[in-house]
Amino acid sequence: MNFLNTILYYICFASVVLIYGIGTNNVIDLRMQKLNDITYAVKLFISILVSSMLSWFVTKGLLVPLKLTELFPLTSFLIFICINAFLEALVRLTTKRSSTEFVFSYLVIVISVFESTSFINTVAISVSCICSFLFIIPFILAFRRNNGKQNTESYYCKLFLYIAILILVISVFDVMWLNPGVIK
Repeated sequence: MNFLNTILYYICFASVVLIYGIGTNNVIDLRMQKLNDITYAVKLFISILVSSMLSWFVTKGLLVPLKLTELFPLTSFLIFICINAFLEALVRLTTKRSSTEFVFSYLVIVISVFESTSFINTVAISVSCICSFLFIIPFILAFRRNNGKQNTESYYCKLFLYIAILILVISVFDVMWLNPGVIK
């Protein structure tokens, strides 16, 4: 049950895109070519998941016993760079295309290792952060379809207002008076 709670929490109530702002630039500049590119999605998923798992093992197995936990972002970065470079080389050799992505992947890895309490929790947070990114895509595509000219100042103002409304709609379920356990 804890696994499911963690996944639902990081998909809805602590969405990395809406609450943390991670990947907001990717959502705003979302191109249809990237949505249809399955190699980009698979590479993103594998690099985040494998890097998170290895970073958790290195952090808990090496850095915590040596009392060097301050170095976990650096070790996570080095692990991610190695895995991402290997996967990028595979993608370029097989498809002759580039599928680079750095900021979203790295920050998801840091959050998943930093906020986890176990290995399973790390995997759950990583998967749910990716799912929260996928969850916001239909909302952004609906906004684009209903609003005309893109790349204008008024378009981006409306888009950020739309994202703020989405945050409020998601956060309204976390209000104290809707939780019957709080009022006694």
